[in-house]
Order: sequence, then C-alpha cells, then structure tokens
Amino acid sequence: MNGDMGDMPPAATAPTKAKGHGTVMAIDNTAGTITLDHGPILEAKWPAMTMAFKAAPAIIDATKVGDKVDFDLTLTGSAGEVTAIHKQP
Repeated sequence: MNGDMGDMPPAATAPTKAKGHGTVMAIDNTAGTITLDHGPILEAKWPAMTMAFKAAPAIIDATKVGDKVDFDLTLTGSAGEVTAIHKQP
C-alpha cells in the first residue's frame, strides 16, 4: 500500500441532525412534503425561509396548515427531511 488515495471516491458525509421552529404553510400528501416557514437552522447554516421538506405520512397527517411547530430534521447535503414534529401550544 503506497498511501496514495487519489483514486478513491470522496467519503460520503453523514447526515446531520437539526431542530427548527416554524409554521406549516402547505401539505402535499401526493409528493410527501410539508412546507414550513421556519426560523434559521443553525446546523445547516440556513437563514429563516419558507421551504418544502420530505416527511413520512404519519408526520404530515399530524399537522395542518397554520400549525406552529417544533421539528427535527435529518440534513443530507442541501436537503432536509422532517423526522419528528410537535405542535406548539
């Protein structure tokens, strides 16, 4: 083994966990997405914005448009998937 790793593909980056707070703006059951108007996501270096995230049907079904929520994300590259969501009182 000569130590030259130039032919190796770059290592895949592990998903990052993040948390956010926001408002449900839209739900698309067909696409499996939930659109959130959220505050900054520090772990992703994202400013506050409105964007759609992939989410499991159970997560989508637990909310409705207008709900204020706290949510957990799994970040992979520049995409995020909502993995848990909790309505704020």
